[in-house]
Amino acid sequence: MSYLPVELHCHTVHSDGDFTPRQLQNAAVEDHLSLIALTDHNTFSGVSELDESICPFVPGIEWTTYFGHMLVLGANEFVDWRDAAPDNIDEKIKEIKAVGGIAGIAHPYQLGSPMCTGGRWEFNVRNWRNIDYIEIWHEDFKNDNFENDKGMELWTSLLDKGYHIAATYGRDWHRPSPPDKHFGCTYLHFENSAASAQGAIKAIRLGKTVVSTGAKLIFRVHRMGKTFGLGSTVPKGNVTFSFFVDLHSRLKNEGKENIEYKTIKIVTNGGKTALETRCDERHVRLRIEKGHWYRAELWGTVNGDKKILAVTSPIYCE
Repeated sequence: MSYLPVELHCHTVHSDGDFTPRQLQNAAVEDHLSLIALTDHNTFSGVSELDESICPFVPGIEWTTYFGHMLVLGANEFVDWRDAAPDNIDEKIKEIKAVGGIAGIAHPYQLGSPMCTGGRWEFNVRNWRNIDYIEIWHEDFKNDNFENDKGMELWTSLLDKGYHIAATYGRDWHRPSPPDKHFGCTYLHFENSAASAQGAIKAIRLGKTVVSTGAKLIFRVHRMGKTFGLGSTVPKGNVTFSFFVDLHSRLKNEGKENIEYKTIKIVTNGGKTALETRCDERHVRLRIEKGHWYRAELWGTVNGDKKILAVTSPIYCE
């Protein structure tokens, strides 16, 4: 399974970052990332300076408004963000989709700042099926980053309502990272192990994403001779979950914390735990129920405190 680490929320000197576009790409290579998305605030101007030979990239933009920030990736044409308002956001997203783009909610519970005012999501989305992904985890992993808890709650509530929405992580990368901070990544599925803009967009649309503090956690579901990956819709009944776990992936980003990996949880509607097993378990059996979704979560301790360390996008039971 070719799940590769990427960063989907980056800024340069074309908005409020310190990197030039190529410095950003070089930093991504040094950080062993397979792809980045350039999402400067309200501008595509930096995209023309990127060099595919340095690091694959997705052209993007972060719509920065008083009502929330939206990440637009892969659009073939400019869609004007300046008239976006709480009650017309569905129509604006239709415009994005019409030119090949995808739309994601950035840091829905961010308090914002004078430069990036309006970071909290307040758009009145009526058709959540048009939202491709939600940045459930954001910035570095510190004990007082409560916006991540609320981001998980929002995502879970939307899954409960039947929406198929992928989860992503956003470093919100503006400048070289302090060595004492712990940043994560999004793992995306790429066919043939080659990262590309087209492959990244496809993975997000299909829900083949994993959000992580570093370790890689993936699962497949097997039922009656068929195998299903993340984002798939699976018939109800008895299935086998097969886990792939790489606890050593991206150890360089762990910071100074003492991290211990403990268990894998299969979580379903309402955020309830359907099954919990050791983190070195490879196969478990479970009966999945119609109208439910199922995701995997990697749990452990950070400096003795119980924490969730990775979470997959779900499968869905028809």
